[in-house]
Amino acid sequence: MIKGDITLRIPNPHQGDIGKELLARILRQAGIDKNEWQSL
Repeated sequence: MIKGDITLRIPNPHQGDIGKELLARILRQAGIDKNEWQSL
């Protein structure tokens, strides 16, 4: 997952898109604000 200069490796055994809830949890764990992610 790459946005701007931020790269996150996300294991996804389902090979499809991840849901909004999972994305929110991943960003929270990575210390990235949701608004910051959307503005990149």
